[in-house]
Amino acid sequence: MAMRNSYESAGYLHTTTGALAVLLHADSSVLQTLLIMPPLFEERKCCQRTVTTLCRRLAGHGTAVLRVDLRGSGDSPVADAPFTLSDWMQEWRAAAAALRQRAPRVPQIWLGIRTSALLALQQAATAAPGEQPDALILWEPVTGPEFLRQLLQRRQVNEMLAYGQARRSRRELEQAWQAGDAVDCDGYALHAQLYRDLQQLQPSPWHGEGLILSTSPDTRTADTCHQMAPSTTRLPLRLPPFWNTVGHVDTHPLVEATSQWLQNHAPRLTAPPPAQAGITSPLLQIAVTDGTESLLTIPTPDGPLRGVLHTPAQAGRGRIVLLHGWSGDRTGPHRMFVHAARQLCAQGFTCLRFDFRGRGDSDDVPTVTIASMIADTHAALAWVRTAAPAGGPITLLAICSGCKVAISTAATAPDIASLALWSAESMGALRHAATTSRQRLAAVQAYARKLLLPETWRKLLRGHVRADMISKALTTAEVRTPAEARAEDATLQAFRAYRGKVLLIFGGSDPDAPGSSQGYTRYCRIHGIPHTCHTVPQAGHSYYGLAWEREVLHVTEQWLQT
Repeated sequence: MAMRNSYESAGYLHTTTGALAVLLHADSSVLQTLLIMPPLFEERKCCQRTVTTLCRRLAGHGTAVLRVDLRGSGDSPVADAPFTLSDWMQEWRAAAAALRQRAPRVPQIWLGIRTSALLALQQAATAAPGEQPDALILWEPVTGPEFLRQLLQRRQVNEMLAYGQARRSRRELEQAWQAGDAVDCDGYALHAQLYRDLQQLQPSPWHGEGLILSTSPDTRTADTCHQMAPSTTRLPLRLPPFWNTVGHVDTHPLVEATSQWLQNHAPRLTAPPPAQAGITSPLLQIAVTDGTESLLTIPTPDGPLRGVLHTPAQAGRGRIVLLHGWSGDRTGPHRMFVHAARQLCAQGFTCLRFDFRGRGDSDDVPTVTIASMIADTHAALAWVRTAAPAGGPITLLAICSGCKVAISTAATAPDIASLALWSAESMGALRHAATTSRQRLAAVQAYARKLLLPETWRKLLRGHVRADMISKALTTAEVRTPAEARAEDATLQAFRAYRGKVLLIFGGSDPDAPGSSQGYTRYCRIHGIPHTCHTVPQAGHSYYGLAWEREVLHVTEQWLQT
């Protein structure tokens, strides 16, 4: 089937529970609609690019896709106060009703990922007549208790790496929940009621059509869902854990299987209803701004960039452009960029978060490189200079690989007043000879500590551990080509003339931190660049902890105000 022209419309859907950040992919002929519920916590970021790829593929084939950031996820403007699965379901129903109201005679299908797969199944099973979906798609469904076990395992491994041992046992953490306390999981506050909700999250019966896709060796939950929903199609695939993988993995089989099922087997009109035939953008009545935050598209010669602009009530203190890492997006690890932009906006700074091409919601690029990220940053800066010309001095705030981009950009952009660099990777001749061995040792230690956990042995005995992924993690080190090394040295040569101030923040347990902090501070001292270096004790590379994140944001805010 030939693809038609499609469009994307980003904005905020206003409901009785508050505004929801949404992104609609569609064309003028809508034959079916698809509503996508995000997975919980960090899994949303890991799945984001796969979901974007699926949406763009479907939109050109007559499927209008609405992606919703429910509270506590993505760009959702709802405050990160304690929320429950009931809150999510209420917002989900509101989004489904809005989509159904605009396309009342078009089949509506729901897609849930991981925990949200069971939420979609549960909501479909209990929805009132007229509110049920016409079909369901479940990606790698997981029960609430299993999701909690995985969260706690990651927490324990992170603590072992940071402190040498887990500071609190799983039993102690569960007792904290039972006492009504919140527990820090991957930098997210998992509150007691949400814990209780997840403990009860299990497959529900469903008598309608659907597609159940599993990608991991452990297919028990997917198989149970199929038994309770016998009219669905069951398709097992074998892919790396795309919902929990550092870096991007090939999820083409998942996207292709879903697309083919939607086009060939799911409920679908043969032609759009007369009332829908002339639909033009946008399908939904959504506003592009909500209070201080605006969803926007930045045009570039090589394709558009998607971003969020945070505008303070009184601008002028400064303009901050946030640059995410290699495998991240504009939300940052554990939504760290969302929190940073909102906190700094409240202090009077205009902040722009955007996705590099090939990441998040931005346009595709044949190959993501540091050079393409630098080009995107220059395009974003040109937009900021035009849109907020009197907004005050410009700062680049970056994390991980984004720090290389920030340094490279500042070397040729004289109006960059300051750089805030979190977990900056060392460049060129600054790269310490022991960095690669430290990174490999850290990977060995991480897997060795996992062997101390009962959950790891259960996976080994069931044959659910991917030896190829472990081998790759232990043997593959970051290797720069000679051309990349020369380019980095050229950047450092040009950066010598920079006279803006620089903030360097590192995590105490980040294996790259010792070499990078010494290299950059020595470089700045030699070349007369004003700089401040701060280490967050025990923190990892991405600061996966609420206290670590708070310290990074506090130090950055105080530094910006000096």
